[in-house]
Amino acid sequence: MRRKVSNENDPRDWFYLAADRLRAADLLWKNEGLTASGIELLQEAVERLLKGYLVAKGWRLIKTHDLSFLLAEASAYDSRFQHFAPLADELTRDFFAQHYPGGDWRGVGEHYEAMRRQTAELISLIRAALPEHARELSGL
Repeated sequence: MRRKVSNENDPRDWFYLAADRLRAADLLWKNEGLTASGIELLQEAVERLLKGYLVAKGWRLIKTHDLSFLLAEASAYDSRFQHFAPLADELTRDFFAQHYPGGDWRGVGEHYEAMRRQTAELISLIRAALPEHARELSGL
């Protein structure tokens, strides 16, 4: 854990938190398989990746967990993000289904491995779009 005061306007802090969540999600998947925490960690990693990208582009932070909204915002800067609409939709749906009791858990995580692969593709796109942040994104 970094010992510092973080800054919501610093993409490096968003990418640091994304990497932390993604490592944890990968460890859970490897050691326990599908878990509600693993879904939440993967969603939070993607959320922080998108927020980091957007903040790097000068976007003013909007506090939301809706990946579809964040992806639409990113697509306004680069249309290649539209490719990830199915990932954003499914992961947001899975996140909210398991986040609070009362959701339908039957399909949660059904495509976890595919979502994780798509997350890696999203990381590659962000790396290519933000070469100035290559160092922060190298841990992903």
